[in-house]
Amino acid sequence: MAPVLETRSDCSRCAALCCIAYPSEEMPGFSAAKQAGQPCPKLGADALCTIYARRAEEGFAGCIRFECFGAGQHVVQSLFEGRDWRGDGTLLGPMVEAFLAMRPVSDLAYLVERALGVAPTDPALLQLREELADIAGSREALADSARIARAGQAVRRAYASLDPASLQNS
Repeated sequence: MAPVLETRSDCSRCAALCCIAYPSEEMPGFSAAKQAGQPCPKLGADALCTIYARRAEEGFAGCIRFECFGAGQHVVQSLFEGRDWRGDGTLLGPMVEAFLAMRPVSDLAYLVERALGVAPTDPALLQLREELADIAGSREALADSARIARAGQAVRRAYASLDPASLQNS
């Protein structure tokens, strides 16, 4: 049985992967333009945010609103066993690739956990939780886009059977 995936970000256990992976040109909430794969210009030499406490005032409200649903710390802590690109520059590309592959899985895991809040014993949801944790268990499994798509379809089917009002209260 795979461990349940975390569905909230913990930046202290990540390696600024969102600050590198995504482009920010012409995106509201990001006042610095950068290409995908380039570090944010506000990352310091230690790869920590130099404006963390002043992000909104500096024009980075998008950083405050962003939620990776645990993808970042999962990549660093589980898939790379705590190692990261700050100590080994050769890991940057593979870590960003794994983060981008993990994001849809983390999004689905979050949705499953929300649904389990309404239907905690639903066998289909419990099976989906296991499937997503299994997919997240290796970089090879994260590369299986067809498997992730099937999990996404299963999440949509599960949500179709839930009362929307019950989700609002969970």
